[in-house]
Amino acid sequence: MVFRLKTAQRNRIENSFMNFEAIVVDFIKYIQKEKGFSIHTTGAYRRDLFQFFEFISQNFSKIADVETALKKNQIRLYIQSLTKSGLKPRSLARKVAALKSFSKYCVRQNIISANHSKIIASPRLDKPLPVFLTQKQTSEIISTDSDDFTSLRNDTMIEFFYGSGIRLSELHGLSIGDVDSRKCVLHVLGKGRKERIVPLTSVAIDLFGRYIQHLPGERGLTAPLFTNARGERISRRQIERIVEKKLTGVSVNRKKSPHVLRHSFATHLLDEGADIRAVKELLGHTSLAATQIYTHISKEHLTKIYRQAHPRSRKTE
Repeated sequence: MVFRLKTAQRNRIENSFMNFEAIVVDFIKYIQKEKGFSIHTTGAYRRDLFQFFEFISQNFSKIADVETALKKNQIRLYIQSLTKSGLKPRSLARKVAALKSFSKYCVRQNIISANHSKIIASPRLDKPLPVFLTQKQTSEIISTDSDDFTSLRNDTMIEFFYGSGIRLSELHGLSIGDVDSRKCVLHVLGKGRKERIVPLTSVAIDLFGRYIQHLPGERGLTAPLFTNARGERISRRQIERIVEKKLTGVSVNRKKSPHVLRHSFATHLLDEGADIRAVKELLGHTSLAATQIYTHISKEHLTKIYRQAHPRSRKTE
């Protein structure tokens, strides 16, 4: 469901709710800079909030301030209208999250006196199991004998993704100085601007050393690590295209995003006996619950251990 606000609608909302747009703009800046929300998420939240206030202005003409608009009755009726419209659960969950986050922000800024969005129960979503590569597929995804700028850059990015489990936004923001070749580690700025240190594989260090020799433009510590041929930081979309093309060569799965390599990183670590708490720290997860989903995709590995270890599972010769 794409929500586009017409000029007349925007004016009606702004006339109904004083300083509404300024509050939303400040909120979006807050979740971008302080919470580390992506551009896609912040854009969606902004549209969701305008849609909510458009609903209020159409159905509650006497409401003229943000605090009254965010009362229990108004929120409840808005959610009911979304549910009746046949909105998909995932979209509904995001709109609920936008209202909850915005209400919480408004309380902190003393714009409203209480957070009535707490009454909203987010719809339960069936989380699909992460898509990941087999270890054999990951061994085939890069060619370590690359010798030109583009091939070395692409292979280095792939190995950084798989070898360190970093996110797209984290790789995109890397500078040359974030790589410590001597200690074989990478300094990463993650969600919420939290820094963490993740290890680099020997393959990644080797590729990085060769790639950096071909890097065009400035090579200072603060210069972008992954660039185009003109020495400009490569775009996120271009990174996604490179990964998609690489994965197409080894996988028939429909999903071919950088996150597939992150999922593969976590799954293979757990398959090889890594402690789940260590994997949580490497991924930069704030809670163990986010990491536990990877335990559900290691059933094949667990079954193999069972077959080998349990005396009644082995066939008699």
